[in-house]
Amino acid sequence: MFTLAAPYPLLQTTTLLPNPQFSDQEGLTATVTRKLAMDGTRYTYVKRKGDRRKLKWTFRLMRNKGLELRAFLFAYFASPMRIVDHNGRVWVGNFTNNPFEFDTPQKAGPAISPMPRGEAQMIELEFEGVEQ
Repeated sequence: MFTLAAPYPLLQTTTLLPNPQFSDQEGLTATVTRKLAMDGTRYTYVKRKGDRRKLKWTFRLMRNKGLELRAFLFAYFASPMRIVDHNGRVWVGNFTNNPFEFDTPQKAGPAISPMPRGEAQMIELEFEGVEQ
């Protein structure tokens, strides 16, 4: 279960999401620059952003949960937020998506017991932050 809470540190709103569809993607935010001096010497510089990491999650949500997430993102996208991911790790940072795109790959259908079937939405969230 995913927990999004914002604005950090004075949390006012919390929303819960199901686990991401394909787990998560994680990467460092460091950049490597290679320079060549006039005498032919090569220099490599690594620019780090502290312990910041880039994370990417893909969620499959039903329409009502998608609308709830959309309202949450529009209210707090510029604010720092706290995320507890499906692995139990706590992150503080910001979303870097621009814009947030909701895709609707599955239309609504008849409800089949015991699971209601509704319109499914896919969203990919990109997050940059620090693990707490």
